[in-house]
Amino acid sequence: GSSNANTVSLFCDGFRVCKPQPLPECLCGKTLIPTVNYKNMTMHLNFGPSSLSPLPFRCRMLQDAAQADIANSSVASRPTEGKCEVLLPIGLPDEGTFDWLDGFLKKHPDYVEISGRSILEWGLASGVARHRGGSGRNSNDRP
Repeated sequence: GSSNANTVSLFCDGFRVCKPQPLPECLCGKTLIPTVNYKNMTMHLNFGPSSLSPLPFRCRMLQDAAQADIANSSVASRPTEGKCEVLLPIGLPDEGTFDWLDGFLKKHPDYVEISGRSILEWGLASGVARHRGGSGRNSNDRP
């Protein structure tokens, strides 16, 4: 198989813009749902049937995927009890909110952090350069 099997990459106009990132082991071999979230920008996504630009490898687009390689679903999977839980931790600035969250996530690996910090970590792991800007205000609670 390919050295890029079980990885995810970001391409722009047919060029890879980050190193392939390995999928977590728990996601290998499972159906993945393409999700892209960005703020304050316009984005064009192409799921097929053909690539808008040539890629440096052969791959079928999502819309052209073989039936054996896809799973049709009209709704996202739900917990067996039928209820989802969202936890919104609230803390005072510079009082250890991220320290608490790090400890919580170690004890509860079934929860997923969605924050500016987690998006920044994902971008850095994907090879996206961090640009410093803004007011210059420093806080332990802001990445």
